[in-house]
Amino acid sequence: MRARAALVLWPVLGLLALAVPGRAAAPIRMGYLGVSSDAGIFIALDKGYFKEQGLDLALERFGVGADQMALLGAGRLDIASGAPSPTLFNAVARGLPVVVVADKGSLRKGFGFNVLVVRKALVDAGQFKTLSDLRGRVLGSASPASIVNFENYLALKKGGLTPRDVTVEYLEFVDQPAAMANGKIDAAVMVEPFATAAESRGIGKIVLTLDQLLPNFQTAVIYYNTQWARGHPEDARRWMIAYVRALRYYNGALRHREVRDDVISIMTAHTPIKDRAVWDRMIWPGLHPDGAVTVRTILDYERWLLNEHQIGEFVTPPRFVDLSYVEHAVSVLGPFPP
Repeated sequence: MRARAALVLWPVLGLLALAVPGRAAAPIRMGYLGVSSDAGIFIALDKGYFKEQGLDLALERFGVGADQMALLGAGRLDIASGAPSPTLFNAVARGLPVVVVADKGSLRKGFGFNVLVVRKALVDAGQFKTLSDLRGRVLGSASPASIVNFENYLALKKGGLTPRDVTVEYLEFVDQPAAMANGKIDAAVMVEPFATAAESRGIGKIVLTLDQLLPNFQTAVIYYNTQWARGHPEDARRWMIAYVRALRYYNGALRHREVRDDVISIMTAHTPIKDRAVWDRMIWPGLHPDGAVTVRTILDYERWLLNEHQIGEFVTPPRFVDLSYVEHAVSVLGPFPP
């Protein structure tokens, strides 16, 4: 019991010092996707961590992270979330006030929550045995700007194929299981919980976890509008304290059954997948307990985008990454117990 308390509950006096009672804040406008890697956001909401910091959030759901970038750059969102994309690098190159500030999902070993799902009918009929059998098939992807296109490229390359060997159908993650069920797509790199939901309903078969192709890859991040962060520095720092605290609670769920059950309750409340068994079975995302970002893997993706002529120039990390907010949060919260 003492070990659990040390892991999940930070020193009481320290947490009391984090609270900002009675502080009235304008709602922070934030975009989210409603997928498993949003766990830190939903935990912080449900456990009252944002409220303890005197913050109120106005949330808006989007199909993919790339759809948020124009709104973030225009100041119509203060915080955004989702995968790095061509829209990020092109926005920074144009001087728009957007920056990566924290982790929101990576493919650590054993946490390959982006997975390749193939239509079960094809697998059962023996029409899919290896990745080379994707030739001539229809692949789902979240959008033309989605990082899934990079993941598709690597999966196809592993099977000796190129994107020219398949047809791509663009669908939001939430719509992909239904599209697979009616035969509109044959395969897709899905994010959890939709991949396990598709498999549990007999629609698809998980054939590859992306941590095998892209170990430690940074698939999703938190973004700040830098003008908002400079104009509201205390809100920006307090938001991150609440978020990193939630990431630590999430990591406690990987070790303690009662915390896992609580996190599953939170996620079923905030996402379209309500089956607790799916959440228990699925591959959970890697969320760093300190909010750290694996920048080098984002640079690998950026180089690919440049080679594919999807971005006009290579943007160096100082121009699009600012980890000072997570560093401040860790200094307030202290080290995460090993």
